[in-house]
Amino acid sequence: MNTQTFYGISATLLSAAVLVYAINSAQAIPSTPSISYGSNPLFSVGGVVSNASSTIITAPVDQMMVVTDVVLSMNNNTCTSQVSFTDSAGTVVSSFKLYSKLRDSGYGATHVAPTSIQHAFNSGIPVAALDTLTIVETGSCAVAYTLSGYYARP
Repeated sequence: MNTQTFYGISATLLSAAVLVYAINSAQAIPSTPSISYGSNPLFSVGGVVSNASSTIITAPVDQMMVVTDVVLSMNNNTCTSQVSFTDSAGTVVSSFKLYSKLRDSGYGATHVAPTSIQHAFNSGIPVAALDTLTIVETGSCAVAYTLSGYYARP
């Protein structure tokens, strides 16, 4: 074997070794430890509340729940509603105001469409394990609500 062949083989082996060393081993991105319940960590609840309070979410003992989306609407004429969500300690964690009214246009009363709210939180409203989320409506406006979100590990 002459020197040129020897150096050629050595350079090829060195290049292959550097290439193999430079390629990182493939690694899967670890699943986020915060999302739970496998492939379906989502929940959704809904109902109607009028001049009352009602517990709508109770987080399981081993999970917390994060509310990410809220939809509120009402169908009453001349009504103003304050809707609040509170935790089990009574702390207000979110609050919204809805209204609807009749307006006299000179040709009789004209209905102004009631407000509706569709809100997506960037970080969500956390409900700790075994904690509750209560909806409180004042105004007797029969507010329909839908909340959705996901389960998470505490």
